[in-house]
Amino acid sequence: MKRIVFVPLDERPCNSRFPCIMPNAGFELTLPPRALMGAKKRPADTEKLAEWLLRAAEDADAFVLSMDTLVYGGLIPSRLHRESRETLYARADILRRLRAVRPDARIYAFETIMRCPFYSLSDEEPEYYAQYGAEIHLYGKYLHRERLGLADEREKAELVRIKAAIPAEVLADYTERRAVNLDVLTHVLGMVETGVVNSFIVPQDDSAPYGFTALDQERVRRTLEEKRLLMKVPVYPAADDTGLTLLARAANEAKGVRPKVFVHYACARGPLVVPSFEDRSADATVNSQIRAAGCARVFSLPECDIVLAVNIAAEMFREGTREQTANAYDVERNLPAFVDFLSDALAAGKIVAVADVAYPSHSDLELMDLMHDEGLLFRIHAYAGWNTCSNTIGTVLAESCLYLAGGDQAGNEYFLLHRYYDDVGYCSHTRTYIDINAVPAFAESVFVLDGENGRCAAAAREELLRFMQARYPRCAARVKDLSLTLPWNRTFEADLVLELRTPR
Repeated sequence: MKRIVFVPLDERPCNSRFPCIMPNAGFELTLPPRALMGAKKRPADTEKLAEWLLRAAEDADAFVLSMDTLVYGGLIPSRLHRESRETLYARADILRRLRAVRPDARIYAFETIMRCPFYSLSDEEPEYYAQYGAEIHLYGKYLHRERLGLADEREKAELVRIKAAIPAEVLADYTERRAVNLDVLTHVLGMVETGVVNSFIVPQDDSAPYGFTALDQERVRRTLEEKRLLMKVPVYPAADDTGLTLLARAANEAKGVRPKVFVHYACARGPLVVPSFEDRSADATVNSQIRAAGCARVFSLPECDIVLAVNIAAEMFREGTREQTANAYDVERNLPAFVDFLSDALAAGKIVAVADVAYPSHSDLELMDLMHDEGLLFRIHAYAGWNTCSNTIGTVLAESCLYLAGGDQAGNEYFLLHRYYDDVGYCSHTRTYIDINAVPAFAESVFVLDGENGRCAAAAREELLRFMQARYPRCAARVKDLSLTLPWNRTFEADLVLELRTPR
């Protein structure tokens, strides 16, 4: 395989930059020009994007495609559009046109099940979500429980009360869009059924055991059963990592390999923990991620190619004092033993990937301190500790598979450094620092800053460099400089470009 055409979920760095800076597995990666992609709530021009894709297809060996981008113009636009089913079906049929142009190419694609956040905020949702978001979430939860016969009298009463509190036109807009999106996904699954698409994933974008997202998942699973696609189409919590997972699968299939993965947890109860923003145990998601990436799970260290070491505690982090979390974090979990295991796995010649999921949306600094002091940061082969549990697992598995496929040591070191500066330095420290110190002085809120290159971004860059030099000098010694922007004009994510002392 020489070239993969990659259409990301949106323009954020996790979707559009990560694929380009992961270790090279021996193929060229082609992404759409930035001008063709959208900008948060502004959708990409799907017509021009389809034209670009057909031109780029002429000499492509494989495709990794976000249907959310090709159909709606991006992840956020998929939650906001008012397009007809017929318009969206026609856009989705770009897959048929692509297959006609490249009959022998491999097509890997994915399309998300729409999320339903539990909070009232319109940053990534329709404007009315700022007022009614929490109510919409609870309405879906109680409606689902009622349909399953699980709702008690309090929940039934709450369902009636909440429905009355949400304007009818708001609820109609929200539920109709979900219905349209499900119909589009069913239309695309028809193309998976007929062989237009070789490999397809249905990721759940933030989820919970009950609610609108879980209801949609039930319908998707029924469709998969009817079409006999359960073996071919995985459904699991994910979103921003899914393109990376399919990139890893493409690399594995091109090499004709199915890497064997051994999973080790930092806590005996960790596999059964249900991570924040997800609807199932961590181990269930691990199994789905391994299979989706084209790997196989094994249950002994000697027979594996890749060790997936999962830093997870006995429960997910909740806001509270150190004393309130001490048992789950300090007693049930043995981090020194976990770090010893990393050294043992490396000594056994295994590729070692660390999925740091003890905390949602940032790394565990206690673990990082131990790994830094033990000299492991650049001996391991993959690391991530950002956003959801599944985002992290998908990222480290992809990095591991691409490194295994191509052996790109320099590229692998760059991506490791990028994760340490982003997940550890920015997400675990700098984001909170600028929320407290820069946002009140220069911005309207953490969701409305003074521009992606404004004073908040400058303050973040300065603090990130200071923090990494002070706390993780082994990393800072390898980085000459960096640029930092805040691409969605908020503090949640940063776009980093590192300049290494030894060029990549």
